[in-house]
Amino acid sequence: MTVTVPQLGDRAGPAAATPRYTIDNLARLVGMSPRNIRAHQARGLLAPPARYGRTAYYSASHVRRLESIKSLQRQGFNLVAIEAMLGVRHPAPRPGEPLTTALNRLATEHPALLHSLARHGVLVRAEDGSVTAARPRAVQPAIDLHQAGVPVLVALRLLGEVLDRLRPVTDELVPAAGTRLAQLRRTGVPASSGQQPEQEAAVLTQGLARLLSEAFRVVAENACTASASGIGPDPSSSAPTP
Repeated sequence: MTVTVPQLGDRAGPAAATPRYTIDNLARLVGMSPRNIRAHQARGLLAPPARYGRTAYYSASHVRRLESIKSLQRQGFNLVAIEAMLGVRHPAPRPGEPLTTALNRLATEHPALLHSLARHGVLVRAEDGSVTAARPRAVQPAIDLHQAGVPVLVALRLLGEVLDRLRPVTDELVPAAGTRLAQLRRTGVPASSGQQPEQEAAVLTQGLARLLSEAFRVVAENACTASASGIGPDPSSSAPTP
């Protein structure tokens, strides 16, 4: 598909020939709405555009990135999986943000919750007493829920409770799934992949972990969607911040 691309200024030379697109041009080119493009940018899947004056311009690299996202979506991957495939990293929250404040309170006011999350490897307490997120991906939903009006400490408490309940389930499920995977490998294609045994074991372990994580994500998303009407705020009560 070809579109007329607005150029920046009247400069001569190679820079003037570089294609640049407004968000509307880009949306028509890739067959995606401007709203979706902005959503991908907010998730970190798409780099911010260059700004000249009050107008934002996108480049050919943005086009290629969006085409990659669309291709992966057509193959059935959700945005969380696409983030992992494309190497998107969510930075740890900066000082002063809600999560940092909550973690500081957690260390002094809720030691049992801190211990629970540290036991699962989600939080780490340094020698100086500061608390950091060892797994930012696990605590990111606490920030997201904060934007919906849920206090971060409440979300972290729920995270700890869910982890505690999932631990015995996974202790049973992981060995069973690993045994089943080994059985399927023996009855399928030859197991040898040309890798060293240690490398092959690491690939299998990581692959099994991702498979189980995505399987849980699917059933959790389905269940949450089915019960979404009962998750909204209750105007008759207000839960105090712990």
